[in-house]
Amino acid sequence: MINKILVPVDGSKIALRALDFAMELGSKFGSQIIVINIDVPYDLSRIKPPRKDKNGNIIPLEAAAPTPLEEAEREAKKVSYSTITFKKVVDIDPAERICGEAEKDDVDMIIMGNRGMGVLAGFFLGSV
Repeated sequence: MINKILVPVDGSKIALRALDFAMELGSKFGSQIIVINIDVPYDLSRIKPPRKDKNGNIIPLEAAAPTPLEEAEREAKKVSYSTITFKKVVDIDPAERICGEAEKDDVDMIIMGNRGMGVLAGFFLGSV
């Protein structure tokens, strides 16, 4: 019996596909799903240079992009999955924290995408 499923999300399409799979599997077993986003402090990959127009004037940023948990919540609402919780954590070691949260919450299964970053970003920044 699969009572609890932990799904780490990072905002990538692969993570959302993993969440879809977890909800599909969880609906068959009546599982509680815990969606977690590990935010790494000082993540330099999120810093984007300012955009400028042809005259050199800085173009204001558009509306902020949704966070990984907001995207996950939207995905869960599409299928009306009821027993799901969302958790945001800040830690410098996402892999270690995912394992720690799995032990703490006594989950039966972890479902996650294989890689959220592109090849180049993963090479320079590492990967969970």
